[in-house]
Amino acid sequence: MVITLKNIALNEIKGDLLSSKVSVRNFPKSVSFPFDPFYIEIVTHIKTIEISSECILFDSVRSFNETKEFAYANYWSENAKETIEKFWFFAQNGQGDYWLFDDKHKVYFYDHNHEEVSIQNFMYLGLNFEKWLQFAYLNKQFDQYYDAEEEISEEIKTEYKNKLREISISLLDNYPFEI
Repeated sequence: MVITLKNIALNEIKGDLLSSKVSVRNFPKSVSFPFDPFYIEIVTHIKTIEISSECILFDSVRSFNETKEFAYANYWSENAKETIEKFWFFAQNGQGDYWLFDDKHKVYFYDHNHEEVSIQNFMYLGLNFEKWLQFAYLNKQFDQYYDAEEEISEEIKTEYKNKLREISISLLDNYPFEI
């Protein structure tokens, strides 16, 4: 099988995600988190979707509920309301790990094996929401290749790493999964 991995343009990703007609589901008026407008545009118009094995994007309702659940101070080692309010849980992977962003739109990865939720256990990958979507769609291609071939060649691994580097050097340097 000949495959070429590519980083998908945001307008193409947006078109794909919004291709299904779903009723708009806005965040509750009580939510004052400073969201990226592109994030709101996407998640209020979709149902929770598995983009790839490592990237399940929550719709607005689920992201609100997940974030609300993690807002309980007993989940956090800091037990500081100011810290908790700076983060929003927007996605997860198939193993129970989470993707979240802060009030500055920086995306972090949280491995649930760390148990306590704390800033020290969040891995910054040099992504914002838009770059995370590009990563999710690149990972989708990688998944499709694996599903078809059942093994990843060194050539494809190298190509994948190069594409990760194009998205973010920090993503490649701190990639939380085995390639």
